[in-house]
Amino acid sequence: MLMNNLNNKAEIVTINVFGCNKEIMKYKCKVFSGEDFEKINNDVANYADILVIIEGGKNSGTLLLASNFVEKNKLVYCVPGRINDPNSYACNWLISQGAIPVIDFCITL
Repeated sequence: MLMNNLNNKAEIVTINVFGCNKEIMKYKCKVFSGEDFEKINNDVANYADILVIIEGGKNSGTLLLASNFVEKNKLVYCVPGRINDPNSYACNWLISQGAIPVIDFCITL
């Protein structure tokens, strides 16, 4: 439902990471890919207006991507997760640092 809501309002952008993002790629979206994740993260941050993070582990590239958005004064939204789920670490930490929590499917972007 969140993806449908976003898809009606904005272009969806994702990064092609092996084994990830298959659900998002079902939607019409611009896909960034390559081997140099620092460059990809910078390209995405230059291209997109906002970032919505669904999940990310402690050592995932999600934190680097979010920092690129913050450095460019762009908004970062995060879906909070269970505190005992390792894949929720990035979202929960970013929310603790000031990212905007997505707590409802009817967010206004």
